[in-house]
Amino acid sequence: MATPETDLFSRIDALVGEAWTLAALAAAVSAEPPGADLAEEHGALLGAAGFAERTASGWRLREEYRAALRGRRGARALPRRIARMLRLAADAAEGAAEEPEDGDEVLLAEGRASGERVSGLLDLAARHDPGLAGLLRRPGAVLLDVGTGIGGVSAALVERLPASRAVGIDVDPRMLRLAELHLAERGVRDRVEPRLQDVAGLTEEGAYDLVWLPLSVLPPDAAAAALPRLAAALRPGGRLIAATALRSARQDAPDGGPDPVQDAVLRWRMARRGVTPWSPEEAAERLTAAGLHAAREIPTPDRSVAVVVAAA
Repeated sequence: MATPETDLFSRIDALVGEAWTLAALAAAVSAEPPGADLAEEHGALLGAAGFAERTASGWRLREEYRAALRGRRGARALPRRIARMLRLAADAAEGAAEEPEDGDEVLLAEGRASGERVSGLLDLAARHDPGLAGLLRRPGAVLLDVGTGIGGVSAALVERLPASRAVGIDVDPRMLRLAELHLAERGVRDRVEPRLQDVAGLTEEGAYDLVWLPLSVLPPDAAAAALPRLAAALRPGGRLIAATALRSARQDAPDGGPDPVQDAVLRWRMARRGVTPWSPEEAAERLTAAGLHAAREIPTPDRSVAVVVAAA
C-alpha cells in the first residue's frame, strides 16, 4: 500500500530517470555522424523510453525522430540547449542564481538557431497578416532587432529581405563583439549595424519598418518603458512582432492553452531571471496602450514561443 512517503520518493525516482533520459537523448542527437549507432546501454535506455529502436547493426534513434530532427531548423544546437537547461535546473535545485554564461561557440550556435526560428515565425505571421506579408516583399525595409545577441535574427532577415538593412541593439558588449564576427562570416556586416544601446533609451522616430521584440531578454520595467519608444520608432504601416515564452491561457487559444506544469516552469524561470512574464493577452493590451493598432496573437506551433503582431 502506497504511503505519502513512498509516493514522494517514487515520483522523485521517476523524475530523476526522466532527467537522465533527456541527457541520453541529447547525447544521441549529438552523435557523429547524425543517426549513428548507439552503445548498448545508451540505446537500451532510449529504447525503454521509446526514443530508440534496435536495428540489425545496433541501437539507433527511431527513424521518425531522426526525420523530425533532419527537418527542424537549428536541430544541431538541440544537445547544447538540453545540456544548458539541465545545468540551470541543477543551479535552481541548489538555490544558486541563474548564470547563463556559455562559451562563444555555444552562443554562436544558439544565435544562428534563433535566427532560423524567427525567420520561420515571420513566414507564419505573414500568412495571417497581409500587411506584414507585403512589407516582407518590399525592397529596402529597415529592421530593428532588440536584444540582438550575436546578430542571428538580423542576419537571417537581411539575407531574405531584398535590399534591407538592420540595426541590432544590445546592452552586452561581449554579444556585440560576437555579432561583429558572426555578421562578417555571413557576409552581411555592411547591412547590419550592431549597436550598444538600451531599448528603453531609444529616441528614433519613424525609422523602422519592422521591430523584433523578444520579451524574454528584457526586465519588466525595461519592456514597459520601451513600448512607447518602439511605437514611435516605427514608420506608418510598420509592424512590431513581440515574442513571449508564455502561451495564451484562453481555452480558445490557437494551441488550446498551455500545459499547466510547463507554464509554471516557465514562470518560475522567468522570476529567477528577472525577465518580462507577459502573456500574449497582456502583451497585446500593452502594445495597444502604447499607441499601436490591431495587436493580436498569431497561431504558432506547440513548443514555440507565442507571437503577437501589432501595426503602426
